[in-house]
Amino acid sequence: MVIKHNAINLILDLLNSSKTMDVKELNTEAVEELSLSGIVRFPTPAQIELTYAGEMVAKVLDSVKNEINIDESAKWVSSEVIAMIDSAIKNGGKTTKISNAELEKRGFAKNGELTQAGKDIFSAYEIINPELAIDAELADYIRKSPMGPTDAHYLPAEGNKKDLLEAMRIIAYSIPVGEYFTFTELGQAVKETLTYGGWADEGSVLDISILEDIAKVADGEELELDSLANLEMLGYVADVDQLTKAGEKALEVYRIYKDKTDKPLKTFAISKEEVETLKTIKHIWEEKTTQNPEETPTFDEIKAELIDRKVKEYKKLIETYGKRLDEMPKVKQEIAKKFQDLSDKKKWFEDNFDLREYLYSLEAFNLISEGVDAKGKAVYFITENGEKVLADQNSDERAIHSWSVKTLAISNKVFSAPNREWVESARKERILGTYEPSKSGLMYEELAQSEKLPFVTRYEMDIFKMIPSSGIACEDILEGKDEDERRKILEAVDKLEAKGFIEVMPDGHIVETEFGKLMDDAMSGVPEGFGAPINPTIYRVVKAIADTGSMYVKEQKIRILPENIKKAIKLSGLSKDVFDKAYIAAREAKYLGRNSVNEAGIKMLQAVLALNS
Repeated sequence: MVIKHNAINLILDLLNSSKTMDVKELNTEAVEELSLSGIVRFPTPAQIELTYAGEMVAKVLDSVKNEINIDESAKWVSSEVIAMIDSAIKNGGKTTKISNAELEKRGFAKNGELTQAGKDIFSAYEIINPELAIDAELADYIRKSPMGPTDAHYLPAEGNKKDLLEAMRIIAYSIPVGEYFTFTELGQAVKETLTYGGWADEGSVLDISILEDIAKVADGEELELDSLANLEMLGYVADVDQLTKAGEKALEVYRIYKDKTDKPLKTFAISKEEVETLKTIKHIWEEKTTQNPEETPTFDEIKAELIDRKVKEYKKLIETYGKRLDEMPKVKQEIAKKFQDLSDKKKWFEDNFDLREYLYSLEAFNLISEGVDAKGKAVYFITENGEKVLADQNSDERAIHSWSVKTLAISNKVFSAPNREWVESARKERILGTYEPSKSGLMYEELAQSEKLPFVTRYEMDIFKMIPSSGIACEDILEGKDEDERRKILEAVDKLEAKGFIEVMPDGHIVETEFGKLMDDAMSGVPEGFGAPINPTIYRVVKAIADTGSMYVKEQKIRILPENIKKAIKLSGLSKDVFDKAYIAAREAKYLGRNSVNEAGIKMLQAVLALNS
């Protein structure tokens, strides 16, 4: 939806007129943008009138017209304004420092709260039906525009073409003032379609009627000869009834256009320590196991190798910085100082690094899988996704953050775009280039869609508990914290989002996801001081027992016969020793009874199913 300053009076005149107005004397661009936004329609070629949703918009505008304080070049409503309102609604109607000023200028917020006008304009946005009408000239504009996310000034300046794309929800701008833009999920599908087809010198090349005709061909329905000839000329159909690649892509456009629902945002994160752990596992398999089959990547073998690597790393750091340790990155300063003071390097490693957490995290993101070697020992195998990460990190080792991957993933939403911090982070981590995602970025965006296993650390759980069901602003969680604690909190928030527990909105609001709410309920019985409330190993044990047992609906339990435990161990893929220890832990965490999966365990399994659906 796009409503510029120059369209305000036009909408108010329509509201106060006899329902229709002649277009002859009206601003042509404003009429075009309002029509594509779904605010006005043409009952006759020479007249316009408000649509049902357009009348809702007009009444909201009339109620706040004296409060609007925007520049003449500004938009009263736009993709970034809708995104800010959406974030506020998800946080109980509260705005943030990022969004409040811009919303107040438009009559949509007051004293840190959404006004009724803000809520009403969003209600209108939700029911409005924007047009999809792309002619040959606009198609060429789309083809030469960068995919994004990138700086808004990289959009070619050609009349009001970028405003037409925004009106049709093909592109969206970042909050609060549109510094960056990206093609939305619909826009990406349109752009891809026009890469393969829609080639013409003039006339419409992609609109609703064309999409409907393509759908009829796909369904085997007959078309009038003129319509079929048009599809063939545009490159959507070949040999009378065969969709070309462009036609297949256009079907996806039609599906997205008709669906209009946001998918849950999925992202990904990996720390440098986790990358090192992954590389260590690879090294042991390739360098040690090949020489001695007894040396496999068990927990102890990985730990010994990592201690050696970390000792060498910090020796080199101390040699480089000498007495200037204060110039070292803060996250490493304290570790380096402790390294100097200790002779027991194993204790130093255990005090400052948590290998078990790294392994759990890697398995949660489907980069490794704990299994059993030929001797029955618990070992770690690298998955296909893990190999992809290793290939990317081989010559460019770095952490990848959720907010960086989200810079790309958020483009799959209807009207959202990343904020400045996310874009800068994504470029720094080299998953976003100048104009569009890098090859590395596309790979991490793909990994974000992979199935995940549940895992949350004790510290992450403490942060998770600070987020009420109504949401909270990130600035409120960080208030009064020193620099080190702020860094730890932000890292926990980043991981919680990557694991699917929360979503951080572009304006800084944090909201629980559906998975997060379900897991919150499932973990409510975990005793204080238990440690990590859920990890991939506990999940695998609970799932194996559930898959082996029988459901007792009245009791809300899945019972397993004692003689079937061996079957459950085999099904889990874990060694007997690991299974037994995790079984005890699962009972202590209240997911399991003596020989059953209880209600909390069932809820946890249902939550993971929802996460990966």
